[in-house]
Amino acid sequence: MRNIAEIKLPHNLQMAYTSKFCYQHQCQYMLINNKELCTVCETEKLTQQLEREVANELIARQTLAKYNMLYKQSILQDKTLLDAGFKNYIVTGREETANKERALNALKQFRKGEVFNIWFTGNTGVGKSHLAMALLRSLNEFDRHVTCLFADVDEMLRRIRDSFQNRENKFTEKYVTDLLTSVDYLVLDDLGAETGDIDTEKRASDYTSRILRGIINARQNKSTIITTNLNRTKLEAMYDRKLVSRMMKNTYLIHFAETKDKRIRNIEF
Repeated sequence: MRNIAEIKLPHNLQMAYTSKFCYQHQCQYMLINNKELCTVCETEKLTQQLEREVANELIARQTLAKYNMLYKQSILQDKTLLDAGFKNYIVTGREETANKERALNALKQFRKGEVFNIWFTGNTGVGKSHLAMALLRSLNEFDRHVTCLFADVDEMLRRIRDSFQNRENKFTEKYVTDLLTSVDYLVLDDLGAETGDIDTEKRASDYTSRILRGIINARQNKSTIITTNLNRTKLEAMYDRKLVSRMMKNTYLIHFAETKDKRIRNIEF
């Protein structure tokens, strides 16, 4: 984008008034290097051109900021997830193949503007988080005007708790809640893991439930993708039923029942 300082007049510029009159601006035309023109009209044209350039650059910066939100503002424990995509989700069994296809079908509906929630449920290490991130990255590439964010629930809550004592930590409850409710597509990863062991009977704290309730209530007209190792019975024992019901509104379920832990399977002893 140009600025005024970059617009230079020729050293041999010759100007003279002419008999022609600009009735719009009530001034005489000038002869500038053998070209007859109204200087006010030309100034307005130049100003409009600069305004368009400024507006276009602002839009480009805003679009880039939206695109980068997924990579710069996601709340992750495992940064390698940012490389997760459909192409590098390797399937070896019937269930993995079917669930990958279900995720791709959901992506097609999102691209059409459909609004619904997705739940990835089942065993640990089967690729739930991978497919959730693959969805976000595909949406991010398809339309750079939408905003996508991935939030590990346990890491999110840890950062909020840290902000209680650390004033330099920007991850206050308000900041996180506003961030997660503002985006078009949100992944809440590993819901329920914040209480500890997968087989624990502990309930989530009232504070945790309040944060999640605030996020979910504000996202009733937006798409949220949730991954969890827990079934509905365990989730309702951990959180209140009303919250779980809100989370499951208009849900598209992708469940892993047979797939084994990929992380263990890929290690040879």
